[in-house]
Amino acid sequence: MKVRIAYGAAEGASIVALDGPIVVIDALRMSATVVVACARGMEVVPVATVEEAIDWKRHGALTAGERDGMKIPALDLGNSPVAVARLNGSSPRVLALTTSNGVPAVLSVMAHSGEVLISSPLNLSALAAHIQHISPRELGIIVAGHRGVEAAEDEMTAALLLNRLEEEIPSDLPAPVPPTRLEDYFTASHSGRKLAALGYAADVSLCAQVDLYPIVPRVTKREQRPRIRAVEVTDD
Repeated sequence: MKVRIAYGAAEGASIVALDGPIVVIDALRMSATVVVACARGMEVVPVATVEEAIDWKRHGALTAGERDGMKIPALDLGNSPVAVARLNGSSPRVLALTTSNGVPAVLSVMAHSGEVLISSPLNLSALAAHIQHISPRELGIIVAGHRGVEAAEDEMTAALLLNRLEEEIPSDLPAPVPPTRLEDYFTASHSGRKLAALGYAADVSLCAQVDLYPIVPRVTKREQRPRIRAVEVTDD
């Protein structure tokens, strides 16, 4: 399987024509927020602007998002998987989500004709199993962070995924870290330290947990308003 890596929304167009799925990784925190929401039975609507999220709120959706890591005051939640996990059962079933890096990365590959999937340590094995089941010729990975320290946790997640797939890891990605040490690495990363300083240390800890959810969030509608729903992954 040929693996192609893109960095940030600006490089999304470079991989949309490949023959296989595209995996979007924003390990801190968009991917985890989406995984947790989908695991709760919610449908996630990725939107580019705060105004779009507010429009969805007028139609009954819950809203979440951040800019530069901070919760957007006009929205219900921040980009926080912990906050989503704490929602009660009567919460709206649609979550409109806008973020600085992860959502733009998703939207940048909407022209892709194949599957667009969301990856986090939280669903690593489920995603690997799904990809192995469809056995694609090519795999695209869009790392939401920009090259350098801001992408460290995304690159770690990409390396772990490729290791699970028993694929060769490109030289520009780090060697896979032991899953039991992932929280230490995430906490020490540039983004992890920044989020902890903003009061989101619990989010960093949750984002680093491996295989809590046997689901794969997949973009299911690629019109002007794409939606993300869970694909259940079983051992069958």
